[in-house]
Amino acid sequence: MKFFNDLKLKFDEKELEEKYQIDKAKSIKKPVFLFILLLSFCSNITVLVLHFFVKPSETWYINAILVGLTIIQAIMILILKQIQLIQFGLTFSSITIGILQLNVDPLNTTQTEFYVYGCIFMQFQAVLFMISNFDHAFFQVICSLAIRTLITTIYSKRPDYLSIFVGAFACILILITIYVNDKNARRYFIQNLKENNLKKLGQFLLSKPYLKLQFHEDQQIFQLLSENQIKKFPGYNDEICYGCNTRNMLRFYKSNNESLEDILINQIDLIKFGCILIVKCGKISFIIKICAIDPQHRQYLIIFQEYQQQIVKVLHQEEEQIKLKDFLKQNQIYYHQKIFNLGAFSVLFLNKQIIKKIEFNLLLNKIVRIYKSRFFPNIEIEIQGKENTIYICQYLHQLRIFLIQLFEIVSEITLNDTEKVLLILNHNLNNIELKIEGINQQLFSQKYNENYFISRIQSLLLDDCQFNENETILLFINYPIGSYYQKNM
Repeated sequence: MKFFNDLKLKFDEKELEEKYQIDKAKSIKKPVFLFILLLSFCSNITVLVLHFFVKPSETWYINAILVGLTIIQAIMILILKQIQLIQFGLTFSSITIGILQLNVDPLNTTQTEFYVYGCIFMQFQAVLFMISNFDHAFFQVICSLAIRTLITTIYSKRPDYLSIFVGAFACILILITIYVNDKNARRYFIQNLKENNLKKLGQFLLSKPYLKLQFHEDQQIFQLLSENQIKKFPGYNDEICYGCNTRNMLRFYKSNNESLEDILINQIDLIKFGCILIVKCGKISFIIKICAIDPQHRQYLIIFQEYQQQIVKVLHQEEEQIKLKDFLKQNQIYYHQKIFNLGAFSVLFLNKQIIKKIEFNLLLNKIVRIYKSRFFPNIEIEIQGKENTIYICQYLHQLRIFLIQLFEIVSEITLNDTEKVLLILNHNLNNIELKIEGINQQLFSQKYNENYFISRIQSLLLDDCQFNENETILLFINYPIGSYYQKNM
């Protein structure tokens, strides 16, 4: 999936771009900028002190101006906390450093000192180039080349075409380097977001025993990275360490007469996106789930599910569910039967947690259309969003139940109300945000918190829930594709 424009080097989502800029400003831009301000203030104050008390300088006014500008920038960042202005401050500092070439007295400065000052100025400018956004860095590089060329031409009273050519070529190399660096930084930022979302799945793993392993190809050995309730795995031996227990389990666990160790090593494609295996340890049969959480470093997650004796019960339940599903499909003549069937089918699967990729706005429109057309024609419900199609990876059955209960509450509140109910559906970083406006928020909040079904399943579906005076904001978790409970449709 493409998150940002390769030419402009900006994320397509405005909120994602703002978060990236704030993180980058706090991590590197702000410390560097404050250091430059401190260095600039101390250097210019020193020059002014020498001018007034030791030896007058013809360019002292430049230092005085720079002191004033430094104070203004420090006030903006430290006192007013205008973090978004740091990038403009860095660009201004880069241009100012280039102009400092005018602040060197050619009559009292040797060629070696000129060279040293030039190297120092370029070192500072190079740092500012690398930490700036590409568009600002492009402007800084062009200004730096133009200022150096102009000042050199004025002092030497002739243009140096060789230095201009070499300088232009160097600018191109610098811009290419900055472009690649900025692009990789944005990819790293997105990768961190994905990893953070993956860590949120830990709340579902901790309820069951699991093993996190890494295979070292050079040593041909599995190393245990972390575990939860490892003693509940069949074949655990108290007399040896966790690592040895893990390696013994991999060798002794069999699935279709093949050891689990061989499956992890040789059948990478099978477990790349997760799989469910029925394995045996001696006479004990049980179910495990396996997925590759880091294919590059050969890291795997093994989750213990249940013993074989429970499988028969599960299969029987699935047979009954199929029969009920067929019965419900045969009784969809009227719309009230359809909505009842949808609710009955979802309640039947209340505790069956399967993640699927769902077209969220299509499901939302379907339920709204049924409620508006056949049950509550007086209710005005409008769905808005920046995108026509929004997909979400969620617990399908629990999401259905949640939306049905949500519209039951909305319908009950707005039955005799003529005000339009507004549903705003948009992306919020990696999650999906649903705003509900145009209803009595206090009454909605009360009925929402009292609803039995919502209280049972909202922890699975929602990352956050906010009740405000004018709107309710529901932030649905968008689970990563290939999550542990996902099942292909």
